[in-house]
Amino acid sequence: MSNARRRAPLVALAQAIDPDAAEILEGELPPTPGRPLAILLGAAYPALRPRTSWQLTALDELARAGWRLRRTRGDLVDRLRGATAGALDVAALRSALRRAVWAEKARIAVREILPLRQGGAELRVTARELSELADAAFEVALAEASAYVAGRFGPPLRSDGEPSTLVVFGLGKLGGLELNAGSDVDVVFLYDTDDGGSTITLHEHWTRVAQRAVETLDEYTADGAVWRVDLRLRPEGSRGALVNSWSAAERYYVTWGRLWERSAFVRARPIAGDLELGRRFQDQVIAPFVYRRDVEPAIATTLAELVERARVELSADV
Repeated sequence: MSNARRRAPLVALAQAIDPDAAEILEGELPPTPGRPLAILLGAAYPALRPRTSWQLTALDELARAGWRLRRTRGDLVDRLRGATAGALDVAALRSALRRAVWAEKARIAVREILPLRQGGAELRVTARELSELADAAFEVALAEASAYVAGRFGPPLRSDGEPSTLVVFGLGKLGGLELNAGSDVDVVFLYDTDDGGSTITLHEHWTRVAQRAVETLDEYTADGAVWRVDLRLRPEGSRGALVNSWSAAERYYVTWGRLWERSAFVRARPIAGDLELGRRFQDQVIAPFVYRRDVEPAIATTLAELVERARVELSADV
C-alpha cells in the first residue's frame, strides 16, 4: 500500500469533522509527508492549525518517525532535553522548547481524535500525556534556570555543605494527571531549608530560579508559549512568597491552611526538580494536613459552599 493511501483516512476524517476547513487546507498545503496530519489538526483543532514553516516541518518529522505510540514521562523529558541541547543562549533554548512542546501537543491531539483502531488514544491517555509533557517542560526550564542562577551566584549549599534542592508541585488538573490542552498549570515551589546559601540567601537564590523557569514557560513569543503558569495556590496566594522552604510551608499549612488549600492538595504531586524531596514533604506534611485525624462535622457544609462558589464564579466567566 502506498504512503498516500495509508494517509488518506486522516484527510477523510478531517473532511468529516469540518469539510470547509479541510478543503481550504488541502488547497493551501504542499504535498509533504506531514500534510495529512496538518489537515486533520487544522480541521479538528483550529488552535493547533499549523501556520508557520517550522510547524509544517515538525509535522513532516512526526509523519516520518511515527506518532501512534504512547510516550512516557521519561521519553518526553529526553525529547525536550534533546531538542534544547544545542541552544547557545536562553532565547534559543526557549524557542526550541516552545517548538518541541508544540510538536508533542500536535502528536497528542491527533492521537486523541483518531479511532483506537487507527492508532488513536483514549481521553485518559491524552490527559496523562499532556500532564507528563508539562512535567518534562518544567524539568527543562528548571534545569536551565538553576544553571543560570548558580553561574551568577554560586551553587546553593546547605549549612552542612550538601547541595540545597528545590521541587515543583503540580496541583489541580496537572497534579491529578488530568490536564487538557487549554489548561493553565497550577504549581507550588518548595525548597529544602533556609540554613545555607550561595553568595545570596537560599530564599533569594531559589526565588530567582523559580522566576526564570516560569518566564521560560509562560512568556508569549512569536513561537507561542509553552504553558500558562498559575502561582496563586502557593501559601498566602498572590501576596505570598514565590518559593517557600520546607519549614516555612509546614508552619503555614499547620497554622493557617484553609479548607480550599486542603482540597487543592488532594491532587498534588511533585512534577520536577528534587522529586524525592517532594515525596517526603507530601508524606510528612501534606498528607497530615489534607487527611486530618479528627473528624470535622462542618466539613461537608463548607465543601458544599466551596462548590457553589466555584459554580457562581464559573457562570460569571462564561
